This record gives sequence, structure tokens and C-alpha cells, in this order.
Amino acid sequence: MRILHLTSHLNVGGVTSSILSLSRALTRRGHQVIIASGGGALEAQAAAWGAAHWPASLRTSVEFSPQVHGAAQHLASRLRDEPVDVLHAHTRVGQVVAAWLSRARRVPYVATWHGFFRPNPGRWLWPCTGRLTIAISEPVRQHLLRDFRVAPERIRLIPHGIDPAPFVSPVEADAQEHLRSRLGLPADAAVVGTVARLVASKGVSQLIRSLPPIRRAMPAARLLIVGDGEARAGLERLAEQEGVRDAVHFAGSLPETRVALSLMRVFVFLPAEQEGFGLSLLEAMASGRPIVAVRRGGGASWVLEEAGVGSLVPPDDPQALAAAAVRVLQDGETACREAGKARTIVKERYTINRMVDQTEAVYKEVTGGSAEFGVRNAE
Repeated sequence: MRILHLTSHLNVGGVTSSILSLSRALTRRGHQVIIASGGGALEAQAAAWGAAHWPASLRTSVEFSPQVHGAAQHLASRLRDEPVDVLHAHTRVGQVVAAWLSRARRVPYVATWHGFFRPNPGRWLWPCTGRLTIAISEPVRQHLLRDFRVAPERIRLIPHGIDPAPFVSPVEADAQEHLRSRLGLPADAAVVGTVARLVASKGVSQLIRSLPPIRRAMPAARLLIVGDGEARAGLERLAEQEGVRDAVHFAGSLPETRVALSLMRVFVFLPAEQEGFGLSLLEAMASGRPIVAVRRGGGASWVLEEAGVGSLVPPDDPQALAAAAVRVLQDGETACREAGKARTIVKERYTINRMVDQTEAVYKEVTGGSAEFGVRNAE
């Protein structure tokens, strides 16, 4: 099967990570995968994982514009010579273009909703939800039913998935020591950490403000922040103002997170308001990290409450976050028990194989089973 994914860009972020992971797994199963986007820092990774890239002017938030119309015409022309079996849209601009291409080239399309969006006239007049719509969590499914009146029989609930194997495997002591040394983390540090884009919507400032009360209870506590973004300089200043700059370690973006996660005694998940899920949450759970999550967006709350693990705290409440982190640090037995349960839940419910099985079923449904499916390669 030839599959064309449409997304605004291929820069670092949860949507891009999900598309790349899905594309890699589909390619391994024998499908031909193409990604149309405005490009970005992860183009090379997409190519290395077997996905072709079609440049298209989709990097905009204005879905009805000459730029988007031009991108749609360009892709329609290319599809005339290089047809595909199914279109899979991942962002609002991608959904609009997919709807146009579906009509122009008579190709079925599906739309994944990766989060929560405010209803506006454009979405009401032209919802672009596809022949079938994929919701990545139950709260997103409810959002589609309630706010966009999508018929329940047209929604498929397919949570994100990861390959848990790298996170379940023990991390080499040399790799841990190398990262500790690079970051200046003491060997006896009680590390509270997160993996997040450093943007205002993630609320990393709440985590930094929680560190002083954490350190009053646990003087050995250190904060490890993995990720980068436009808010980093401001967060570094905030750590200085809070008097904890020496105890906050900014790792920047890392090619993979398993070593950093292995150093953390508590993982703090910081979802954005519009975020419907969170791959870093699954990676931390698969790594056996005890979880504290901010109750924002709904996706993380659903995952943790369904699993019966983790602690949820209100947004913008550093004291509550600190109290939850200290409880985990001081109660190792409970933390260990919950971490083991979380790891099992990921392996049972949130694997990339399960996600791809369900996505393939959607493709088969919208194509009427007419497209050829690839041979599943060993993973």
C-alpha cells in the first residue's frame, strides 16, 4: 500500500514523533510511505527510517490561504503521476489539503486528531474529518463527539504507541556515568526530571518553582530537564531567581532519552493544554519511572487513571507538584510497585505494533480492502 501522510512540518514535537514512528513501522511491514510537509529538522530521520519526503508549503496556521491552495495544487499534480492508496492527515492544514486532494484524485483519506481545538467557523463549515477519524485518546474522542459533532461510528480510538524494548532493557552503567559527568549530576543526586519542548504552553516554569520546596525536604534533589526550545533562556533566569540554578541541569535535545530517563527517580509529565497524549509519558512508563503528571489537556490523566498509576497534580501549583514528587522520593516501595505496573501497562496497551495493527485496519476499511498490504517484516 502507498500511504501519503500530510503534516505542517517535520520539526521536533509530539505530532512529528508520532508520524515518524508510524511511518517507520509501516515501512517495515512492506508499505511505501511518503510524508508531505513544509520540511524541518527531522527530514533526515524520516529518510533514514524509509519514508520519502514531498516538499509542500504546509507550514502555516492559515488553512484557507493562497499558500495552502498552491500546495494542494502541487500535490494534486504529483499524485497524477505518482498515485497513492490512502491519504492520512495529521494537522489542520493537512486535513484541509487532504480533503481537497481526496476530491481531486478520488483517494480516500483519514484524519488523526492529536489534541484539542477550539471550534471556529472554518472547522464548522469544512470539518475535514475524513472518511474515518482517528482519536489518539478517549478525551480526544469525547472532544470530537461533543464539540465537532463527529458521528461516533466514524471515529476510531487508536492511542499512540512506542517500541518498549529499548526502555525496558537495562542501561549500561558507562552510559549513565558519561551523561552524569557531562551534566554535572552528583552520583547521589535524587533526580526529578522531565522530557519536554521548552515552550510556554508546557508549563516547565511550574516544575522549576517546585524545586525549592522539594529540596527543603530532600536536599540531594536535582532537576534534569531534557529538551530545548524558545523558552530556555527564560527558564534559566527563573532558576536563578528561585535560587536553584546550580541544581537545575538543562540537557538540551538528546538523540534518544533512555539514558536520561534511567537517571530519574521521578518523571514529571508536563502536557500542553491542547495536547491529547504524550509519547514521553509512555517512554517514562516503559522505563519504570514513577510518574507525577500535571492535570492539563486530559490525555495524561486518561492514561494514568486507566492504568491506576502515577500522581496527578493541578496546573500552576508548584507546591502540589513538590508534595507529590517528595512522596515518591520518600516512599520507594510504593514507587517501585507502581513503576512495574506502568511498564506492564505500556507493553499490553501502548505498543507501536498495536498502533500499527489498528491503523492498518483503518486503511483497509477506507479503501474497501482494495489496496495491497505489505509483507510484515520481523521487528
